[in-house]
Amino acid sequence: MRGDKCLKKIITFLGTGDYKETTYSYINKITGENIKVTTRFIQEAIHKIVGNDSIIYVGLTECARKTNWVDNEQKEGLKSIFESKGIRFRELPLLDGKNEEEVWNNFDAIFEALEEGDDVYVDVTHSFRSIPIVIMSVLNYAKFIKSITIKAIYYGAFDAKEDEISPIFDLSLFNTITDWAIGAEKFLNTGDSKQLSRMVKETIAPILRETEGKNEEARLSRQINDNLEAFSGALYTVRGTKISEYGCNLKRSLESIKAKAIEESQLKPFEKILDKIYEKVYFYSGDIIKDIHNTVKICRDLNLIQQAYTFLMENIVNYLCVAANLDLSNKNIREAISFVISFYNERYDRNLSEEYEDINKQIKPYLKQSIVELYDKLGGYRNDLNHAGYRQDARRIQKFKKDLDEFINKFEQLIIEKCSK
Repeated sequence: MRGDKCLKKIITFLGTGDYKETTYSYINKITGENIKVTTRFIQEAIHKIVGNDSIIYVGLTECARKTNWVDNEQKEGLKSIFESKGIRFRELPLLDGKNEEEVWNNFDAIFEALEEGDDVYVDVTHSFRSIPIVIMSVLNYAKFIKSITIKAIYYGAFDAKEDEISPIFDLSLFNTITDWAIGAEKFLNTGDSKQLSRMVKETIAPILRETEGKNEEARLSRQINDNLEAFSGALYTVRGTKISEYGCNLKRSLESIKAKAIEESQLKPFEKILDKIYEKVYFYSGDIIKDIHNTVKICRDLNLIQQAYTFLMENIVNYLCVAANLDLSNKNIREAISFVISFYNERYDRNLSEEYEDINKQIKPYLKQSIVELYDKLGGYRNDLNHAGYRQDARRIQKFKKDLDEFINKFEQLIIEKCSK
């Protein structure tokens, strides 16, 4: 079973039913082509859809083998049909799944049929007993372990036939929803948007192909993707000059996609996921002090502790720049402010030179002693983090997160509440 060079694999299941002939019909959403195959076996139609460069792995129990796989007195088996038409196949022996051991056997058998990088097409029309749950578990497991790609999940709706035409549905959207949820959870819990961004790209790719990039929804989705990557990158690399802008951009793009009547759009299944992401950035307003402070809270919640301390300490300098109407992006001004703050710290014996005296006069009305003390304490924690704990008074790991909440609250009391008045 191992060693097939063909990467396109169809995983299908054969049951014991008395399958009747019907015309299976599948409409390709991208090309619009209507593929029709008249047959007793859905597997013939699935092979026609996927193409001749695929291999079909037929999952079958011993009873299914006798009933529908090999020829018998009543009818021709699927194996003979495959052989007569030159369709490549592999048998995938399965057990009935009557107990936990048999279920695990089936899990292992399906998993072993998949190899690194396979493109996998699944037909669940005749899956039986525990197989529907097992196959989805295998696929998600193999996506992680073997980097497979699930290209489609087909279901032949024989009972929904009209005029002897039985439609074939592609249910892969439900797998996509799972991938979106996993990607969104990773972003919301760690700040890493890589997987979620990939899912957004994959979702909008068909829309872009169909509309040659002109679809407004696809354009907005691409904006969401770009803004996700920018926002995530700014969090991890502590881009204080950009995080507010990126947060506002992500917020606006999410609002725009909702305003485009999402209930009628191709992103409808992902609406609640997008809402969760919006909750993360809804407060961004362009107010740099408040935006950075809320970014500190995001970093705390994502366990980005070093980033949180850096943002928090630099935001004190932001506050003084804004209050004194100074350029908060000017490196020299920021360094001067930092020096002036330390001048008011009793632990340091410093004199102000003429180059710092002007900055001192401008920020002094806003520089309370409590702010000086907060800046000094934050500096100790930040230096401890930046120097990897190579200090005689290195703090315990737990202390950084424990004390972060106190620093956040103190900043709110001294600065945020003041700015809100």
